[in-house]
Amino acid sequence: MVSEIQTFIESQLSSGSFSVYSIFFLALGGLLAGLLPCVYPLYPITAGILKSRVTNHKWSHPFVYYLGLASMYAVFGLVAGLSGGAFNSFLRYPETQVILAILLFVLGLSVAEFLYFPFFVGDLRNSANVSYANTFFLGVGAGLLSSPCVGPVVVSILVQLIAYQTEGIHLFPILFTSIKMFVFGLGLGIPFLLIGVFGFALPKSGKWMKAVQWILALMIFYFAFTYLEKAFVLWGFDSALSLKVFFIWILALVFLYLQKKEGLSHEKMKLALLQMGAFTSLIVLVLLLQSALWKLEPGSSHSKINSAPTEIHGNLEWYRSEADVYRIAKETGKPIFIDFYADWCTNCKEFQKLTLSKKEWNETFKNRAILWKVYDTDPIFEEFANNPNYPELKIGLPFFLILDADGKMIYKSNDYLDTKGMINAILKF
Repeated sequence: MVSEIQTFIESQLSSGSFSVYSIFFLALGGLLAGLLPCVYPLYPITAGILKSRVTNHKWSHPFVYYLGLASMYAVFGLVAGLSGGAFNSFLRYPETQVILAILLFVLGLSVAEFLYFPFFVGDLRNSANVSYANTFFLGVGAGLLSSPCVGPVVVSILVQLIAYQTEGIHLFPILFTSIKMFVFGLGLGIPFLLIGVFGFALPKSGKWMKAVQWILALMIFYFAFTYLEKAFVLWGFDSALSLKVFFIWILALVFLYLQKKEGLSHEKMKLALLQMGAFTSLIVLVLLLQSALWKLEPGSSHSKINSAPTEIHGNLEWYRSEADVYRIAKETGKPIFIDFYADWCTNCKEFQKLTLSKKEWNETFKNRAILWKVYDTDPIFEEFANNPNYPELKIGLPFFLILDADGKMIYKSNDYLDTKGMINAILKF
């Protein structure tokens, strides 16, 4: 029953029609995506932005902010169609993760009232004259910041669009999918709208409010760190190093802030941030130059590619060589199960855990399939991504594929929880 319901919902999300059902499930999917933990830091930011924008019409600024957020998702549909999914690949770059980490960190300082941005709060002396255009573009920014969190549902919508792009750009499916993305954004923005409208009824004074601000700021700092951690992993560093760097960066920032004895707190913090930015940029430049020199050295370990034939995870052996996989598949008559994996992909890691903890899954993979793990940094990854049969890889990960020994597709899915589908596909082979 659950599987049938799930199939029905996915068909409504990715179908070529636009019915009342698809509108409902698109909006519902957006609403549920808005309740993901990684979206939480944006809620206090939204409250902080809108609290000074109360006019005679209580709904006006929150509604404009809401439309701005939803419009960002319509733009995602347009850009994804025009670029063939390249924009979604851009969101996976480590540099993008660093930018998001810095932006969230700065917003956390703002929530803790260590920074003051007129762009966010407007003119406190005359809040009724705050520009609606300003509020709209702040909503667009909220949509952009929330985008890395809501990938699984967005994939179901965009896959259909990318499939249309295999033989050039088609205007109608691009606009059609953009509208579907806008409806999804409307669902996602509902909590933001409600916070903007009803959040003003909360008490605005007292020591408890200061404590709440700090708790929310710490929450935002944590999510800033998670983006930094993803960047370090993508660069090939130990994830533990990101924690050390983040901690040292905060200590240095506190030291620079305390060195300034005069001035308002937000002025001192702004100067401290500028100094930290200059120091950090200089250090990064030196490291990049040093890394480039290492790669040029003969026999340097940085220039070598990891050529290990297999990876062992628990009792499962995952092959890393395309030639070995197809050779063994032909010898044994077993299907090939491909796990497209990336260190930044949370659900990829969760799937890896499930293959060991779920007995039925584990036994099927161990005894009935040839396992092949393909990283997003492997050259073969791009070959699969450019194959028109697998538009899902243009959108993001996780992605799973089952092939026969001749490379013919038996099964594909983005759903890392589709135990039934994966097992049935392997057993039927």
